[in-house]
Amino acid sequence: MTAQIIGGLTVDLDDGPVRTRYDRDVDGKQRATLILGEGSGVVGITVTGSSPELLDLLADRVAELRDWAIRQERFAHLPEVAA
Repeated sequence: MTAQIIGGLTVDLDDGPVRTRYDRDVDGKQRATLILGEGSGVVGITVTGSSPELLDLLADRVAELRDWAIRQERFAHLPEVAA
């Protein structure tokens, strides 16, 4: 039986490290995984069968998230405007 995620999944990246792992599955096939978090809060995203183009798209989306975080930091330093 394979575990399934039903519904959404949210991971706060401040909860732990982001790393990669390269190993083999139970059948001996090579596997590449992006690991978010640690301990009981870990989430692994296996990218073994992903094309280089799809991984480029993932990198682009992460860059968008980085840019958003930078904008949020800048907004946090602006004075509040009364409504």
